[in-house]
Amino acid sequence: MLKLVSMLLFFAGFVYAGRFFALRHVKKAELIGDIMLMLSVIKNRLRYDCLPVPVLLRVLCGTDKLKNLKFLADCAERVESGEAFPSAWRNSVESDRELCGLLDNCKEHLVQLGGDIGATDVEGQLGCCEYYEQFFEKELVFREENGKKYAKLYPSLGVMLGIAAAIIII
Repeated sequence: MLKLVSMLLFFAGFVYAGRFFALRHVKKAELIGDIMLMLSVIKNRLRYDCLPVPVLLRVLCGTDKLKNLKFLADCAERVESGEAFPSAWRNSVESDRELCGLLDNCKEHLVQLGGDIGATDVEGQLGCCEYYEQFFEKELVFREENGKKYAKLYPSLGVMLGIAAAIIII
């Protein structure tokens, strides 16, 4: 009876681990898509409204589709409490562990974006947004391809490892 329970637990553990890793790749692509949407909102608000940075942050925080970017609310709170925007942005991005875990090497580009917003005139900021849009667009394509590939691989691999563990226990 104990062997049967341990076999089922190992099998279930490997299956869920496979699903977890597959969903992690999908979440990476969704996060990059949210960053692309954020860049689009920033560009449009800068181009048509010429909003100052604190107001722009409130607009970003008020956008329902950007609720997954939790660092925005933290950054807005830091700016309202008197911290300079570039350091508030950097600290907010770096303190969001989930974001840092999912972004990997893209985190530095997101941090640099905060240093570029509000640092130059509107045309310069729009140019920076274009640059970051191109970078994150390439990253989004890469992450979507990986998501499709690994969404099928990891669950199957988890099942196979679960079966192998169950056989070893027998």
